[in-house]
Amino acid sequence: MSESGNARFCNNNYFDAATITASSALSDYPASNLVSTIRSRLWKPSGIFEISASNNKVYINATTFTIPVGTYTLATLITAFDTETSEALTRNALGRFVITLGGSGTLNLATTTNAIWDVLGYLGTDDLTATAFTADERRYSTGEWLKVDMGIAQMADFASLIAAANTAFSAPTAVIKLQGNNLDMWDAPPVDLTMEVSSEGAYIAPPSTTQPCRFWRMFVKDRTNNAIAVAVAYIGSATILTDTNIAVGFSRQREDQSQRMFSEAGQLYVDRRPKVMSLSSMNVQFLKADELVDIEQLFYDLGNNVPFFLCVDPTKAVSSSLAQMTHYVAVTSEFSLQHVLNSYYNLSFSLREVL
Repeated sequence: MSESGNARFCNNNYFDAATITASSALSDYPASNLVSTIRSRLWKPSGIFEISASNNKVYINATTFTIPVGTYTLATLITAFDTETSEALTRNALGRFVITLGGSGTLNLATTTNAIWDVLGYLGTDDLTATAFTADERRYSTGEWLKVDMGIAQMADFASLIAAANTAFSAPTAVIKLQGNNLDMWDAPPVDLTMEVSSEGAYIAPPSTTQPCRFWRMFVKDRTNNAIAVAVAYIGSATILTDTNIAVGFSRQREDQSQRMFSEAGQLYVDRRPKVMSLSSMNVQFLKADELVDIEQLFYDLGNNVPFFLCVDPTKAVSSSLAQMTHYVAVTSEFSLQHVLNSYYNLSFSLREVL
């Protein structure tokens, strides 16, 4: 059976129902900011390094040193490295780690078994001899994540990370995954789906065959980026239309709310305000039975003040990307059902982007 491409009304965010846990956060930008209808409140990770038995070996002068397994900040990682190796680890202004020895010595980059080299940004495979060694690439973390424990297994119909309104997503080249497990373990989770990422945000509409899980998280691998910022995070279930769908013919407008004024001399003055997208002439036709009840309950719960994601084309049947037809919106019209015939109804509604 092919996957349903019908619209998903995503209004049951698990981050609202359970405690949200983050890998790290700057003091003024905690993950709790995401549990808010205010899109300008941000989560900004501070940078963590997760060291396991597969990446904790340091090879210097043909000697093996072991960094204890654990989760480190930059400061605690430097302390652990210096303590275990008796050498000096720093990170320069460009974000690159520097290993400084007490004298001339060899950094054994050719030895890669469970090595820490990639964690620190050393990409070469040849041994180097010097007194100081600068990494090839910046490293601000081993990856950041947002996690929720639902207590019991739940299906995830949709997941997304987006930026503040009228702002480009801060991690457009990251590898972002939706992961799920019934245990709080992430080495090889049974659900490990790559999300679609662009300057608009990160999105995924998982197939209906996806395993329900107790623990869900979004993992952001963008190790050279120290400016990750997220305004809205969603992992949750959705009301999915099955027997009908949003009809063709709706309108999508993007309004520039800036105020323009002209002086007596004809000089243009502009009070710049955010641009906002709206969807009008939205119709769902021939609703009946359980689907009618579900939609009525959905719009009752939403009112005109609850933001939600509308994923119009989850299988990208007519759009080039999920971002093109997925919007973070609120209802702006009254709930309006029109009786068509027998037990069938048509639904009309309008939506506006949440800023």
